[in-house]
Amino acid sequence: MNIVRQAPWAIHHFDSLGSTNDYLKGLTDASEFTCVTADAQTAGRGRRDRAWVSLPGEGLYLSVLLLPNSAQGNVALISLLVAIAVAETLTEYRVAALDIKWPNDVLINERKVCGILVEGASSGAQALRLIVGIGVNLNHQSFPPEISETATSLFLQLGQTVNVAEFRDRLLARLAHWYAQWQQGYATQIVARWQALSTYAHGQEVTVTLDDEVIEGVTEGLTKDGALLVRTAAGKMRTILAGEVMRMRRRYPE
Repeated sequence: MNIVRQAPWAIHHFDSLGSTNDYLKGLTDASEFTCVTADAQTAGRGRRDRAWVSLPGEGLYLSVLLLPNSAQGNVALISLLVAIAVAETLTEYRVAALDIKWPNDVLINERKVCGILVEGASSGAQALRLIVGIGVNLNHQSFPPEISETATSLFLQLGQTVNVAEFRDRLLARLAHWYAQWQQGYATQIVARWQALSTYAHGQEVTVTLDDEVIEGVTEGLTKDGALLVRTAAGKMRTILAGEVMRMRRRYPE
């Protein structure tokens, strides 16, 4: 293990881990802004326990410990501000067709380039501990068949390799900025910036899969708390707190 200190972050770097999120969860006495990175993960995962391809040197596999005080603002916005930080980092590489799919999937040309997993790691009366896992596809030249049509990497978009440590440092700088905005109560700015970066925010026909139903409608922006508003064909406004959002494919008659 190698430790790099880059204020306010303390980065614990490994050649390989099962999961950077799981390792950071085990550091029960870690201070806020502790980070864990690995060149490779053997058990990387995304939301809904989906596997995340984590081969050596191909991506950024990063977990960050945050100890947010809920009195400072809505904790749900942290998921959105992490996506903002990733998207802004990607813009530094002059990536075209960048998008964010609610709540925090970062896309390039409609293909997923980054996944974000926010997990609570508190127990009992402990103060809130959040583990923010970020996986960014940087130098992947190909993907397994099951995700080859839905995933992409910075290499596939730019045609050149990316220095993983440099990308990490740029991302952590943006994350520090937006987390500070959240701590200072600037929720409106976070929501506005997310909406500016996402084509899914307004006027997008979507299908939303919930635990017990599927909703179809048109997006009408975010609430001040970061929930997605969807107006159904019947004119009913639905507030989406959690769910799988997909761009609706137009159905043409045969």
